Amino acid sequence: MSRLRERWPLFVLAGVCYVPLLLTAPDEVGADTKTYLYLDPSRLLARAVSMWDPNIGMGTVTHQNIGYLFPMGPFFWLTDRVGLPMWTAQRLWLGSILFLAGAGVWFLMRTLRWETVPTTVAAFAYALTPFTLTLAARISVILLPFAGLPWMIAFTIRAIRNRGWRDPALFALVVLTVGGVNATALVFAGVAPLLWFPFAIWGTRETTWQDAARTFARIGALTLVTSLWWIAGLVTQGGYGIEILRYTETAKVVAAASVAPEVLRGLGYWFFYGSDRLGPWIEPSVDYTQRLWLIGVTYQ
Repeated sequence: MSRLRERWPLFVLAGVCYVPLLLTAPDEVGADTKTYLYLDPSRLLARAVSMWDPNIGMGTVTHQNIGYLFPMGPFFWLTDRVGLPMWTAQRLWLGSILFLAGAGVWFLMRTLRWETVPTTVAAFAYALTPFTLTLAARISVILLPFAGLPWMIAFTIRAIRNRGWRDPALFALVVLTVGGVNATALVFAGVAPLLWFPFAIWGTRETTWQDAARTFARIGALTLVTSLWWIAGLVTQGGYGIEILRYTETAKVVAAASVAPEVLRGLGYWFFYGSDRLGPWIEPSVDYTQRLWLIGVTYQ
């Protein structure tokens, strides 16, 4: 019972992450990620197992489709099978990403032995950061490494402290869950747990470099094994697929938006600022870049 009382902020966080989304635009399906996730998830999953898709043009090597084998594809396949309205499934998907991101920070802070109040503040701040607006409406799957980041750091800390294989295995399972679609986002998320090793050796001095090296090897080996399925797809795509990045997010386009002031207020992702003849890609970007009061609030 005492543990239940201690974790009451997680129940509040769940309500904040799920309820507003479920009350927003009922019966309306968003244009998020892959259309076939909503039209025919079984068809998408059946095609994702092969890197060659003869149904596009005269055939082509697919771009990132293999990553939808887990977890996003099965999630929408299951909700479709049980008859859940697709708009509800979308809200539950996004709400789960936000909640698990905040719960991950909670788990991380408790691993670091923070008190309940600052842990709660950190969890809510992370789950509700404006950064999620840059991806939630159109490409929510790229938020998975964002949600997995605090869990990866926490399991790294626990693996260094406890040794053994349990925590490295849990780290690998997190990467398995969040890393299948966008390798770049996963690499950036992996910087933080990687930096914890030298910090644990020379900062907190809670381990030796020999023990840290053994822990690193365990994490690396298990993560590699559980990630081979999407790594193989990435290698195939890079060698034989269309050079998507030459025509979308070039280094110049990405760098133009990732300026320090925007990163400081939790934004800075290039897609957030894009627009075309139909209007802005992300509608909240208009308010976040043109309303002075909102700009001021996000700097607080």
